[in-house]
Amino acid sequence: MELPYLQDAVLEKRVKTFSRNLFTETIPPETSHASAVINFSGAQLNSNDPIEDMEPEAIVYAYENSTRRPLIVAAVADGHSGPYTSAWLKGQLSNLMIGTLLMSNGFKISFPPLEKQTGTIPIPSAFKLNPKEMEGHIKKSFIAVDQYLVWQMPKVLMEQLAGKAKNSTEPSSKMVGQILPGYSGACALTAVVDTEEQQMWVAVAGDCRAVAGFYDQEEDGSGTWRVDVLSEDQTAESPKEVARIISEHPKDNPAEVIAGGRVLGSLQPSRSFGDLRYKWTVEAQNNVLPKILPPEIKQRPPPRNLNTPPYVTAEPEVQYRKFNLPSSPSDSTKSTLRFLILATDGLWDQLSSNDAVALVAAHISGQRGSIPRPKLLKQLPLVEDHATKTSSPLPHTAKAAENVKWAFRDESLGMHLIRNACGGDDEVTIRQTLSIPAPYSRRFRDDITVAVITFESAPLQNNKVKVKL
Repeated sequence: MELPYLQDAVLEKRVKTFSRNLFTETIPPETSHASAVINFSGAQLNSNDPIEDMEPEAIVYAYENSTRRPLIVAAVADGHSGPYTSAWLKGQLSNLMIGTLLMSNGFKISFPPLEKQTGTIPIPSAFKLNPKEMEGHIKKSFIAVDQYLVWQMPKVLMEQLAGKAKNSTEPSSKMVGQILPGYSGACALTAVVDTEEQQMWVAVAGDCRAVAGFYDQEEDGSGTWRVDVLSEDQTAESPKEVARIISEHPKDNPAEVIAGGRVLGSLQPSRSFGDLRYKWTVEAQNNVLPKILPPEIKQRPPPRNLNTPPYVTAEPEVQYRKFNLPSSPSDSTKSTLRFLILATDGLWDQLSSNDAVALVAAHISGQRGSIPRPKLLKQLPLVEDHATKTSSPLPHTAKAAENVKWAFRDESLGMHLIRNACGGDDEVTIRQTLSIPAPYSRRFRDDITVAVITFESAPLQNNKVKVKL
């Protein structure tokens, strides 16, 4: 196949299809220290048409009539088998999770519908997150969302079809379409950042990944950047996930449960929302789906060896961290959280966690222009925090060349990461990569969605940087 190069203007427009700062939040100062400024940058680049990722989401939950610093919830989702599940999660996952936390603590709140992926929503001033209970509540909220998509909505549709629902004898076309978020699937990652108590939780179901960049400063003013991987890629190539799934199906043949690095030889992520084909029985799929799927959607057969479903779960793994903001009082030796990166696997296929942190750290430190990767890493060394490292090297091992030349030309941090994932300063590579249309582009790259949250009180000084041994 021969394909023409896209024109530069078309490429630049395509690269910046979705790239903007979604909000800037200034949180109150502590005692005599400066205020902290929080910036959120979101960006996307499609490979599928339409894109199957959810737009990056960030919601500020402000305490009513209180000077307490806000809760910030950010999320990304990576859809598969269509965009339906990830599109449904937009504006829903964060609110449903916070709503679950509020109800679990005896509070009542009604959320306005979100037409955008950002917003500020008031919550009761007496509400406070309990670290001992948060993991359970977050898991409960993820599971509840999945139960609604996979079980409750199909049940409603079947009741309508049977004429049992009030004021209806058959499902409307709109209602029939609501089966698609359960029929399709999506991995998702959510970060809950409590800027008042300076603690955060990261929950992931699937192979999206969150990485934090900490700046550890020494007494002499020198410092180093520390990479903290906050999630673990959950796929059928992860030894941990393989062992878990096989243990949950003791009567099955293990070689059939996980085959070719995929669940039942078909699905790569081992946790996700929707994907009812891996959660319903064969009988239910054959008897129910033909009645409630929209006519334009071709029903896929159940996966082979579907003996004891469910084989896929939406229950997330949750990581907890305490942190200091840059404006927080601390000892002479201090570590501060400077940024979070949340991204779908399309980014991690091209960039390692270390490289992503290096690119953001250098950007907020003032680096511009272009610079070879080895030179930048020598000037700005990184230390991976092995004590808290959770990420498996599989399946998303970065493909980017070690001697790539990185570009620092985009003010949007999300777009900055996407450009360097696609070729950095190598315009020829970028043109080749982005000139390949869907669906052929999926052979070379995936949809990419990135959310970056930065926490700064002032521009970083040009401190001497050294590696912590």
